[in-house]
Amino acid sequence: MRFKRPQVRYADTPQPATPYQSAAQVWDDRIGSARVQAKNWRFMAFGCLTLAVLMAGGLVWRSAQSIVTPYVIEVDNAGQVRAVGEAATPYRPSDAQVAYHLGRFIGLVRSLSIDPIVVRQNWLDAYDYTTDKGAVVLNESPA
Repeated sequence: MRFKRPQVRYADTPQPATPYQSAAQVWDDRIGSARVQAKNWRFMAFGCLTLAVLMAGGLVWRSAQSIVTPYVIEVDNAGQVRAVGEAATPYRPSDAQVAYHLGRFIGLVRSLSIDPIVVRQNWLDAYDYTTDKGAVVLNESPA
């Protein structure tokens, strides 16, 4: 298969009357074709640049959106799931749940074992219950 350059003609070119017109016509055929090709490539390059900028902007916009949905899962003593739901509204734990976790926190902080590894693990578990300010207060209190 041979590749041919497409011949685009919008009108018949009149025959040149002078050698200068003939040379000008040859020059226009050579340079005009290159200019048209350069214009087409430039148009394609700016189109690709515009597309890349739009896609980058879309990615930045999409990354700024939060798509994480927190869930509240309630588990009973046997380890079975009792209730699952989206945390669309602020979660209000029952008094029994607050009492259990508060008792666990106090037990982690106040219990003292002979094994230093157990003591360290208890303190690290207690830090999971606290905020940054609470961790500072917990560090300052005598054990």
